Amino acid sequence: MRTATRTAATCLIAALISVACSSGDPSQPETWIKKLDDADAKVRIDALDHLRKLGDKKATAGVVPMLKDGRGDVKIAAVKALVAFGDASVVPQLIDAIDFSVGTGADKASKDANSANKEIAEALEHFKDKSAIQPMIKLANTSRDDFVRVAAINALGGIRDPSAVDALNKLAMDDTLETYVNKKAVQALGEIGDPAAVPAIAKMLFHERKGVSFYKESSYAAYQIGPPAAGPIVQILEGKNEELNKWAQDHDVYREALLAKAAQVLGDLRDKAAIPTLIKYVNYTRPGVAADDIDQLSLLVRMQAAEALGRMRVPEASAVIAKNLKVPESNTREAYIRALVAIGNKDVVPQLIACTQDGDVMDISASARSACYVGLAQLGEDKAWAQWQKWEKDEPAASEKYCLKNVEAHDDEGKKLAAEHCKKQSDKIVKVLKDNHNRLAAYDECKTDVGCWAKKLKDKDATVRERAAFELGRINQASALPSLMEALRDDDLNARYAAIMAVDWVASSGKEGLELAKKGLPALEKQIEDESGKVQYAKINEDLKRLSVKIHRLDRTGA
Repeated sequence: MRTATRTAATCLIAALISVACSSGDPSQPETWIKKLDDADAKVRIDALDHLRKLGDKKATAGVVPMLKDGRGDVKIAAVKALVAFGDASVVPQLIDAIDFSVGTGADKASKDANSANKEIAEALEHFKDKSAIQPMIKLANTSRDDFVRVAAINALGGIRDPSAVDALNKLAMDDTLETYVNKKAVQALGEIGDPAAVPAIAKMLFHERKGVSFYKESSYAAYQIGPPAAGPIVQILEGKNEELNKWAQDHDVYREALLAKAAQVLGDLRDKAAIPTLIKYVNYTRPGVAADDIDQLSLLVRMQAAEALGRMRVPEASAVIAKNLKVPESNTREAYIRALVAIGNKDVVPQLIACTQDGDVMDISASARSACYVGLAQLGEDKAWAQWQKWEKDEPAASEKYCLKNVEAHDDEGKKLAAEHCKKQSDKIVKVLKDNHNRLAAYDECKTDVGCWAKKLKDKDATVRERAAFELGRINQASALPSLMEALRDDDLNARYAAIMAVDWVASSGKEGLELAKKGLPALEKQIEDESGKVQYAKINEDLKRLSVKIHRLDRTGA
C-alpha cells in the first residue's frame, strides 16, 4: 500500500515538472510569443500582457501580427505591448491597423474597435513620427467617437508638426463638435506653436458656446506661440478687428470684455507694441458714460490694462497708475497696487502713503485702505519704514480720531454706534500694520543686499519670503537664480507667485540668468507634474507652466 502511494506521488510530481517544463521560462519572451497563436483570446491577451511587462524589443516581430487580430481587445493589448517595447519601426503597422470604418455602436465589437483606434492614436503620439500626421487628421475628422477624435488631436499636438495646423484650426472652430473636442484642438495648436494658428486662437479667445468659454485654453496657446501671437491681439486691443467687433455686437458681448481679455493676454506676451494703448486704457471710460461716473465695465478695462503693464514692468506706466489710487473700489485699487509692486518703481511710495489714509470711513473692513498698506509693505523703502513705525506708535488712536471726525452722530445712541464702528475700523488697521510689519523690517535690514534677501527666501514669515523674491527680481542678479528656482516650491501662493515673477525677470534679462534657469527646468517640470490635480496649486501653477514655456522659448528664440 505504501509503495503504491509513493509511486502515485512520484508520477504526479513528474507530471507537474513536465507541464512546467513545457510552459517554458516566464522571464523569456519566447515563452509568451508561442502563446500568441492560441485559439483562446484570453490566452493571447495574457501573453501580450506578460510581454508588455517584460518590455523586450526582441518580441516586436512576434507581436506585430497581432495588430491584425480580429478581436479588438487583443489588438489593444498588442498596441500597449509595442509601446512598451519602444521600437518606432512599428509605426507603419500601427497606422495600417487603424479602422476608419467603425461606427459608434454599443456592441462590444464596436466599443473594442474604437478603443483600439484610441490606443493606436496614443501610441502614435508616443512615437511622434511625422508619417502619422495625415492618418491622425483623417481619424480626427472621420471618427464618430469623440474619445478617438481627442486622442487623434492629442497625437497631432504631440507630434508638433506645422502641417497639422490647418486641420486643427478647422476642428477648433467647428461648432458641430463637442466643446471639449474644440478645446483639445486649441491645446494642440498651442503645443505645435506655429504662427499660422494665431487667427483661429485669437477668435477662440472670445468665443463662447453652450455656456463654455475657450479663453483659458486659447490664452495659454497664444502664450506657447509667443511674440508672433501678439500682433492680431494688439489689433483687437486697439478696436481695429472689425470682424470681431461685429461678432461681439451680434452676440451681445460687451466691447470692454474684448479689451480686457486682450489686455490680459498681451500682458503675458509682454508685447511692447501694446504699451501706448494699455497706458491710455488705465484711464478708460466706456463710451456714453460720464468721466466722473465710472461704471464696472470701465473699471474692468482699467484694471486689466494696469495689471498688464505691471507684468510687462513698464516704468513709464507707474505714474499714470499711481494717480488712480484714490479710486474707492477696493478690487480696482488692489489691481493698481499689484501693478505698481510688479513694476517696482519706488518713486510712487508717497502716493501709496497717501493712499493708506484715503478710504470710506464707513467701511468696517477698511479694505481699500488695507490694500494700500499691503502695497506699501511690498514696495516701500526707508521713507515708508519711518512712516510705518510712526503709525504703529500712533495707532489705534489716530484711526479712531479720524473716523469719529468723519462720522455724523446726532444723539448719544448715534455717538455710541459711531464709537463702536470706529473701534472696529481702527482694529482692522492695527492688524494690517502688524501683519505686514516684517515685510518692511526685512527691507530695512537687507536694502539691496542679494545675499541677505536670498536668506530671507527661507524666512518663517511668508510675507517676508514674498518681499524677498520681489526684491531679488528687481535687483536682477543672475546669482540669485538658484535660490529663486527653489522658492518656486513655496507652499504660500503669494510667495510662490513673487518667485515666478522674479525668475521670469532674471531669466529674460541675460544669458547667464537663462542658463541657470535652464538648469532648474527638470525640477520645475517635475514639480508641475507632481502637483497636477492638487486644487490648492491649480491657479498659481498656470503661471508656473507659463514660466516653463518661457524658459524653453527664450532658449530657442531669445524672445
